[in-house]
Amino acid sequence: MNAARNAVLALLLAASSAAAQEPLTVVPEPVDLSPVLSVGPILGQAALADALRSGLPVRMHFGVELWRDELLDDLVDGAEFVIVLRYEPIARRYEVFDSRRAATIGFYSSYAGMRAAIETSYAVGIRPRGRGRYYYLASLEVETLALSDLDELQGWLRGELTPAVGGGGSILGAIGNGAKRVFIRVLGLPARRVEARSPPFRIR
Repeated sequence: MNAARNAVLALLLAASSAAAQEPLTVVPEPVDLSPVLSVGPILGQAALADALRSGLPVRMHFGVELWRDELLDDLVDGAEFVIVLRYEPIARRYEVFDSRRAATIGFYSSYAGMRAAIETSYAVGIRPRGRGRYYYLASLEVETLALSDLDELQGWLRGELTPAVGGGGSILGAIGNGAKRVFIRVLGLPARRVEARSPPFRIR
């Protein structure tokens, strides 16, 4: 068991080094084999920084899946969360919202400071429960969209869909995430999706 943990620790250290270049990596944590997502320089686009400073919130949607590595791979578990970045022009600060806490988790006076807080490692609370050979698949989607209604915006940022009922909602509130992504591409707003896969690991 110690040899297995040492091997996983080596993978984790290698992934931490690789994350300096890669936008996303995922490896099992050495003790309980839960996934650790490491985010690299994914916020380095000048267009993304400009969009944020122009008042467009940035939604970072993280997803991770645990797969059993067999002849026909089997999805065992999964989890997702959202981090939202916003710029407050009056206060001249960046706000970071985390859906896992349903609250703002920090304010930063510079874009570089916010990036340093975001481009880091994240632990996710899933793990294999039985013997077998496994691997993790992770994804990160970064996108921006401007909406006038703050309540509707917060719902969209959390991945929710608020239909327009009786004419009381906006048109954007009544369309799905797929249509919103098309809308983002048409406007030329920054959007990016990256994926990563962990090395396989075994529980005996």
